[in-house]
Amino acid sequence: MAAAAASSSTAAATVTAASVSGTKGGGSVFPGPPPPTPSNHHPLPSSAAAGGTDAALSMLLQRLLMSSPAPTLRSPLSSRSRNSKSLPPLVSLDSPGLRPLRAAADVGYFHLEGHGVPFLWPSSALAELSLVDASARRVSNLVTLGFSEEEPEADGAEDPALVFDVDDEGEMEALPATAEFARQMRDVGMKVVAMMSGCPESGFAEEPFSEGRREARCLMWVSKVAAGEAAPPVAGKAKAYPYVVGLHCQWEVSGQEAAPAPASWVMDDGGEWTAVGARDGALLVTIGDIAQVWSNGTLRKVRGMARPVSAPGEGHGEADRLSVTVLISLPLDSVITPLVPVPGGGEEGGDDDDEADGVGSDGDGWRFRSFLLEDHAWRVYHERLQCKDPMVRYRI
Repeated sequence: MAAAAASSSTAAATVTAASVSGTKGGGSVFPGPPPPTPSNHHPLPSSAAAGGTDAALSMLLQRLLMSSPAPTLRSPLSSRSRNSKSLPPLVSLDSPGLRPLRAAADVGYFHLEGHGVPFLWPSSALAELSLVDASARRVSNLVTLGFSEEEPEADGAEDPALVFDVDDEGEMEALPATAEFARQMRDVGMKVVAMMSGCPESGFAEEPFSEGRREARCLMWVSKVAAGEAAPPVAGKAKAYPYVVGLHCQWEVSGQEAAPAPASWVMDDGGEWTAVGARDGALLVTIGDIAQVWSNGTLRKVRGMARPVSAPGEGHGEADRLSVTVLISLPLDSVITPLVPVPGGGEEGGDDDDEADGVGSDGDGWRFRSFLLEDHAWRVYHERLQCKDPMVRYRI
């Protein structure tokens, strides 16, 4: 009788285990216990025959709890940013190739070599800029950007620290090293725009600034980089401004040699932050919203501009440092319109509130209607961190 009861209980345990562990029988994804073998099969005593099934289930659950890994929880920030450094396509200004230009068009940013900017100029410019009282230039910043002196600022907004019109000789007169560096970067930026015009498949159908078609406006945008800042900028701290291309220096001077600087944060066209690593002597070029409209959506853009990441070991009492980005933009009274023909395109744009965030993040096939830069610039500057693509409202 005891042997029969033990055999019956063992069979019941086996059937129960099979129905729980099998994905077809019990629907569970957990592995079941091994089948009974002489080494792990122990007959139950007759007193436990009635509770054999419960004992088998208890043993099974104990094994599952011990063997199953604990679930991993992901924070919302980590799901929208990638901390691992990546290197973008490398484009040579001297001899640009179609393949790297197409690769750059697919991501919205690239490294530029062969630009000819001496590596000592950025350090000289930053040394001058560090002596400027940023708090006294708040009104000047707004005027330079074309906004009213009475524009309200968001609470806690610290960016930009300084803004200069590179072509305003009176404003740059007191900063000779900064002015020279900015002019060199402006010349490189204009060459980049011309380079992109020579690749219709991943650029523009015409050279936007040739033969007096348009007037370019060059701005120097200076931001503070908090010591030990390893995460992307928080909402309200980082502002933006419309531009064609942005040039960001990613190297620092160590002694008499140029050394790669820490990575820079870039928010791609889909709204995800990416840490972009540095290359020796290469400038980080970001493609802006004006360029995306000019290309009729062939180019992907960067939301805002590059934001540097602090070097390892910072955050122990060191003062905040400065970062400089030079923007090739347009006067505020400019009308932005695609330079590539719109086959069968309409003229009515959709309301951004009717579009889901992230819809159409793939630039292929986008169409834009014309719009005034002044209205767009005000909206972009006052929005917080580009949580939603500001170009949605101009899509056809």
